[in-house]
Amino acid sequence: MVFKDARAKVEKGWTTTKKLLAMMSVWGLFFSLITIGHLSVAFDYDDTLVDASKAYEKASGAAVTREGPAFWAALNNAYDLESVKIVPFALACALRGLGFRIMIMAERQGTDGDALKKEWRKLSPRSFIFTPDPAAKHLHMQEGHFVAFFGDSDQDMLEAKKVNVLGVRIKRGKRSVKHDAYSPGKMGETVIPLSQF
Repeated sequence: MVFKDARAKVEKGWTTTKKLLAMMSVWGLFFSLITIGHLSVAFDYDDTLVDASKAYEKASGAAVTREGPAFWAALNNAYDLESVKIVPFALACALRGLGFRIMIMAERQGTDGDALKKEWRKLSPRSFIFTPDPAAKHLHMQEGHFVAFFGDSDQDMLEAKKVNVLGVRIKRGKRSVKHDAYSPGKMGETVIPLSQF
């Protein structure tokens, strides 16, 4: 009886080990293929990866004119007030774990933005860029093998279509800092549920 119990435990442990090794093998295969293919995904920054409403409030109070160099410098250094949106960030981390290269595009001027780039270096080591013109994001996705672009605005979905990549809509939170066109699902894109959080 003791022998049968011991044997059952060993078999259960061996079965669990085989399942774990199989999952690691599948991950390794995906990681290898994605890495060898240099596949990339891009994320918009404000209202997609982070809720930057408090940072915008601080920058508005610190600068005389909105959209001036002092405003952008204050905004780019107020990243400690930004809160990460959990679902999009977890998705970005999962894609990074699968081997995808992550590009983050902030729709801002790059004035004094080195600290912000450094803050995101683990998720996006060399690909945090500032794109003040929302209609020019597709230019950054032309180089490389991009397969998806995660954004919140209608313009982001149009940018994805310009370079024939999958446009994925991230929902905006209640305190969105952007005021451009926003109509989730109307352009035939994939909408991530609960991504406003």
